Amino acid sequence: TNPMAALKSRQDQAYFRILCVVLSGSACGAAMGCTCSGTTNPNTGLDEFPEVLASRASMLALLTPEEAPINPPEDPDLVGNCLVCLPEASVRLLGLVPNMDDKGDAQKTLWLGRIWQLRVLALRRYRRDVLARRPPLSASERASIDKALQDPKKHAICLKMQKLWRGAVARRRSSLHVLEPLAFSPSSHAGTVLFMHGSGGMTYNNVRYARKLAGMGFLVIAPDSMAGGKYRHRDLGGLISTGQDTPYWDDLGLYTSSATGELTYNTDASAVVQNPEKFRQLYSNVFRLRSAEMNWILTHLPLHMCIRGVFTMGQSEGAMTVARFDDRKYGAMIRGRIISAFSVEYCYFTPTREAATYGGSPEVATLNIIGDEDQFFGPANSVAASVCNDKEGGGWGSDNLTGNGFKEMRRKKLRRGLVAVLQGAKHDPSETHDNFLRDLLRAFLATPSDCHRIVDQWKCDSYLSSKVKVESLDSDGGGFRMLVKVGKMDLPSTLPYKEEMLKRIVGHKSGGYNNALRQASILNYWAAQEKSVLAKSAERAKEMFEEISKAPPKMVDMMETAYDKVTAWSSMPRKSTFVPPPVKV
Repeated sequence: TNPMAALKSRQDQAYFRILCVVLSGSACGAAMGCTCSGTTNPNTGLDEFPEVLASRASMLALLTPEEAPINPPEDPDLVGNCLVCLPEASVRLLGLVPNMDDKGDAQKTLWLGRIWQLRVLALRRYRRDVLARRPPLSASERASIDKALQDPKKHAICLKMQKLWRGAVARRRSSLHVLEPLAFSPSSHAGTVLFMHGSGGMTYNNVRYARKLAGMGFLVIAPDSMAGGKYRHRDLGGLISTGQDTPYWDDLGLYTSSATGELTYNTDASAVVQNPEKFRQLYSNVFRLRSAEMNWILTHLPLHMCIRGVFTMGQSEGAMTVARFDDRKYGAMIRGRIISAFSVEYCYFTPTREAATYGGSPEVATLNIIGDEDQFFGPANSVAASVCNDKEGGGWGSDNLTGNGFKEMRRKKLRRGLVAVLQGAKHDPSETHDNFLRDLLRAFLATPSDCHRIVDQWKCDSYLSSKVKVESLDSDGGGFRMLVKVGKMDLPSTLPYKEEMLKRIVGHKSGGYNNALRQASILNYWAAQEKSVLAKSAERAKEMFEEISKAPPKMVDMMETAYDKVTAWSSMPRKSTFVPPPVKV
């Protein structure tokens, strides 16, 4: 009896061949009456496996570019709803039509979407390019299958194989295996960044960070904490299409509603002071939820990403999560951490003094980026300062609020650390220092262990060296930790990076930046654009603070999240679980 005759479709036959390979040789023959006598070709049937098909195609030739599907499955789950921003090389290897650009790009070369889109596209290709080309089963083949199923032993083994396969499908669905084809091309991406967005989701500067990093060649994975769930939710907007306009300085409309749920908030200093215990519990629960998201993604990455290493990065709430996250169990897999718009000190956002520090390995190089006029964590005129100054009324915070993470960096004796305080920057540092952030991120991501030497590396650049000033360098107890102040930029933040590079050269040749560059008529347009961006940002901030309710959100006791209890994909929190339908016997 042909061992392939135990299952009904040719797709199932391919899966059965894989089972034969697992059983290997004589075990296969003994179990199923296979006539291969231990000589089964280990590659038999593997061409029909979707990931193998995509991997081989990416090794041999580029896939024909296709637009990713836009109709979501019934329940994409946490991993499926992850946003991913792919660099140009990865877009080509995965056969995608680009739908995203970086600031000033003449054409789109990047791709921003959700993991489930890549899954559905891979399945669509598999059905079209593999299954649709196979001839239907003949009458004799069907008869042979029916006859084989009459044997109780073979019938039982087939049912067992089906359960094993369904379990394998479920486990793979909870991982990022759809990115495995990138492993076969060393140039597919420069590295991986796990990006944790702020309290509003992937909006504004969160997406701008993803576009910057992808433009540098990094693959960005951003779990979307707002994409459903019991504790926080935003209605998802339409996905980005190839022809859609993607303005760099505006919101891309990934959501169509405001945030709802027990772990959503807009922080008002007076509300925090009036209800300190409830807000302490709120921020503790937020950290538990976001750190659970980090753990799940880090434990379900493809092998090649684990080998190359991962940078963790966060903005605002996401930065708090990255700073406090205990990454020690991942060892050398964590290449570095980047904390943007969070001060890493005892303030309203850190419920206890123990929580107000770096929670991970001191061996991981750390970059802290923050503006000296941050509305939430700045040393003055901020929510953190207001709550700290009202301790008699119920507030809390450090007696020496610095507005940056250098103090804790010294106390924890991080081996390598750099704190960049940007003059005039607010909670969104890209509005005033967008192009400088590109220089800083590129330098840190290239050699994170040399982050304390970035200022020395820039000495050959007159413009960059004129903008940074070393305020403090600490080497007590080993390691190097540096605090630098970054001045205001001479050029508008809205200017495309390539054009700014040219203007820097012009300024250098003409002997001065402020005079030569600011007086150039070509900059008038970009200066006006910068003013417009800053005005819109100020208007959004004003509206947000005006709409904040004095009463804190309704709280629930949550000692642990549902993700903390997860031991298998089947126990992940979701509405329903999809499994392939059983074969009729």
